[in-house]
Amino acid sequence: MFVKFWLKTLITRYSPLDTAQMRAWRQLQDPNYQHERDKHPVRNKHHAKGGWKSHAESGILYRDYADYEEYLNHQKAKWSEMLTIKGGLGQKELYDYRLRFFRRFRMLPGLLKPEARILCMGARQGTEVEVLRDLGFPNAQGIDLNPGPENPFVRKGDFMHLEEADRSLDMVYSNCVDHAFDLDAYFREHARALKEDGFAIYDLSLGEGQTSTGGPFEAVNWGRDELVLQMLLKYFRSVFKVEREPGWMWMVLHGTHNEAQMTTKNAEQAQSSHK
Repeated sequence: MFVKFWLKTLITRYSPLDTAQMRAWRQLQDPNYQHERDKHPVRNKHHAKGGWKSHAESGILYRDYADYEEYLNHQKAKWSEMLTIKGGLGQKELYDYRLRFFRRFRMLPGLLKPEARILCMGARQGTEVEVLRDLGFPNAQGIDLNPGPENPFVRKGDFMHLEEADRSLDMVYSNCVDHAFDLDAYFREHARALKEDGFAIYDLSLGEGQTSTGGPFEAVNWGRDELVLQMLLKYFRSVFKVEREPGWMWMVLHGTHNEAQMTTKNAEQAQSSHK
């Protein structure tokens, strides 16, 4: 079963790869790059220990972005730094990513039709999209603020402001929950675009949970994972599955609440009525 996936995974691990995407990555590597000298100016404020607000609200701590543009510049800098410093990802990293995404998605052929529309958000180089297509979902697509060059799987897009119409997607996936500008708005936007009986899969990185600091590019941190689950249940009807592995927990949610599926038109009307 999943012959295409396993064949490509073995090739990724043991055969030399020279795709157009990897060649484009390598061309962006700069051996003369010095991080403290050449980093994006936004990185002077936002790094692992700095750039956070002084206190958490209800157990959730956000970065102290001056505005949304500063948030976008900070998030886009992550992949740019990786490409400049080491020319993207190596084959071992891509192999490990393929196995991780397979563990997330292996149950989907029993839940979704092959023609399902699936959106992977914050997909960067697009390995999760490639795995979904290998598992039989040709309509899987990815979005990212900075998809990099020659990316056949991911287009530019903002997971806080999706281009997809109301109730147009069968499934959404993201492992970038801790990169959201606003968690409540993040989940609400995904529920808006998801069909009423659709599925959402979210990966949570474990091991932070201090609400005082995070990684160099995370935008939000929380003290307890239950806080995220409580927020999710405002927009999704049920928890279909929860699994853990070292460093990660992922949740599969099924169905959206009617009140979370307010269409864009109705939302605009509601806002107008309050002016």
